[in-house]
Amino acid sequence: MKYSLSILITIISILLILSLWGFYTAIYPFKLTSTLTPKKFGLSYEDVSFKTKDNVLIRGWFVPNPNPKAPAIILMHGYPADKGDILALTHFLHQKYHLLYFDFRYLGNSGGSHSTLGKNEVMDLQAAIRFLVTRNIHTIGIWGFSLGGAVALMAAPSTPEIKAIVAESSYARLDWIANDFYRIPVLNHVLGELMRLWGWIFLGFDIKKISPALYAEKIHVPVLLIHSRDDDVIPFKHALLLQNALRDNPHAKLLINDSGGHGKHTQSNDQAIQDFFAAYLHAQ
Repeated sequence: MKYSLSILITIISILLILSLWGFYTAIYPFKLTSTLTPKKFGLSYEDVSFKTKDNVLIRGWFVPNPNPKAPAIILMHGYPADKGDILALTHFLHQKYHLLYFDFRYLGNSGGSHSTLGKNEVMDLQAAIRFLVTRNIHTIGIWGFSLGGAVALMAAPSTPEIKAIVAESSYARLDWIANDFYRIPVLNHVLGELMRLWGWIFLGFDIKKISPALYAEKIHVPVLLIHSRDDDVIPFKHALLLQNALRDNPHAKLLINDSGGHGKHTQSNDQAIQDFFAAYLHAQ
């Protein structure tokens, strides 16, 4: 009996330690930083900063279009990267739009004590929108990759300034991400629930409620989802759940890449993005 109890205590201790380690590394990730700036692509830009409602300093780049009346697109990176990571993929949009890149809280050059993987990052996006409004720019689209796409979807229902969204490789439910963090059959769900518990204890929120799919049901602006069937970071089931959540939105579409991993980008994707924003931003 004592031997069995010792084994049980050991197993529980290991699970607690593993889940706590996973939670810690999730909110304090190793930061992936890029040395690229818009200058690398021949673009003039301003280093800008703005504060969120919870007083976090967000840093970014504003790339003005020669046409002061042009719409703007806010471009948001994935986790745990920074704004420079998406620059090469998206700078082509400068031809018709003002561009605003920024680093999410805790990542890149922005402030913040930790990442919340989407929950409070919504305030980062809303602060970016307020910055554009101070520049007298009111027609705003969003392009977001992975975490950036999730944040865009969660912000849209309560942020009327957002007129159109491209969400590439967005997650649909954060608790699914937690469950998939440890690829251990059966135990992965136990560890995911324990990570959910740490979220309650240390951050005061339930990761099950950090769900772009729930917010997507309330989105009425145009949305273009882009996802790869072979995405090994955000599995394709996330895309299908988001597509279903947007089923009543007549201006929502899912563009599927049949091959390639997380963040696969093709010229056909670029054209689809250009056509999408041309249809919905210039029609304002």
